[in-house]
Amino acid sequence: MARDLHDGLMALLPRLYAFARTMLGDADAARDLVQEAATRALAARRVPDDQPAYRAWMFRIVRNAALDEIRRRQRPIPEDSGTVDLWAFDAAHIAKITVEQGLSSLAPVHREIISLIDIAGFSYGETAELLQVPIGTIMSRIARARSALLAAIENSSLRPLKTKHG
Repeated sequence: MARDLHDGLMALLPRLYAFARTMLGDADAARDLVQEAATRALAARRVPDDQPAYRAWMFRIVRNAALDEIRRRQRPIPEDSGTVDLWAFDAAHIAKITVEQGLSSLAPVHREIISLIDIAGFSYGETAELLQVPIGTIMSRIARARSALLAAIENSSLRPLKTKHG
């Protein structure tokens, strides 16, 4: 059982990290948070037996820890303040940056629902169970979150640079 728990956790780490990073907007804080969540999971006395329940349980641990961290900060999630040389990026990189900036500008509830459904790959039903709300609430939240993200992307100041050939 301990080996299965370890293997299950190792398989989830990249997705847990991506979820935490989206929630917190900070790669280092996300790594620390996932490490703490893994420590909690490995020390837990009661662990779900089946894989889907274990996956939801792990995401719930990371979600709760991220919400605690957000509350602790008592301020909006910081954006990356590093200087970016736009000449070094092609259209795919600009699109990635635009989406990341759009996500960072969303309300935490919108970031969370997009993270769970569009990034972590949870179904609406799994997300409803994880957040303990009706599936209809999930459907309306994801629709509002996607609209907010689209608006943020459309209002982004990042645009592909014109080249001499195009």
